Amino acid sequence: MSRKNASYPVKASMNLYYKVDRTKKPATVALYVLFVLAILLGAGRFLVYDLWVETENARERLNEAQDQLETAMTSLADYEEVKMDYQRYSATEEEAANIDRMEVLSLLDTAVGSTAEIGNISISGSTAQVQFSSVTLAHVAEIVKRLEDSPIVAGTVVNTASTTGDSRDLVSASILIQLQKEAAEE
Repeated sequence: MSRKNASYPVKASMNLYYKVDRTKKPATVALYVLFVLAILLGAGRFLVYDLWVETENARERLNEAQDQLETAMTSLADYEEVKMDYQRYSATEEEAANIDRMEVLSLLDTAVGSTAEIGNISISGSTAQVQFSSVTLAHVAEIVKRLEDSPIVAGTVVNTASTTGDSRDLVSASILIQLQKEAAEE
């Protein structure tokens, strides 16, 4: 093909449409300002107002907690007096380590009971001294066996066993009992 026959585009009309720049008009500027204010208000809600409300709620909770603390401190004002009363009436460490005397007396009542006449019982710390009479030596052995079967008895020692003189078979005995706290069951 030859270049002479080629047709080139030709502009046959003229575009007279002209778009006016309205970005400088006061109404357009006002719209942009309102748009920026709306965004700032939205961001201000999350960045300022919500934090302010949260702070106020925290202050209210703090005031309530301080009121509760003040009430508790008022109720504890006489703590030292209560502590002194507790220490006065509660068992000391030494007393807590001792075996319950009623438990020991109950043991002696069941072991010795009606078989002998109990003359004297002395309980001191972890030992008990029992004197009884009007029993035979066989009954003394039975009493010792019953005492040693108890979990609160660590051991027994028969100090004396002598006749009373009233009858040839009856004796008077004195037993020293070593006490212990009940052993934990295995």
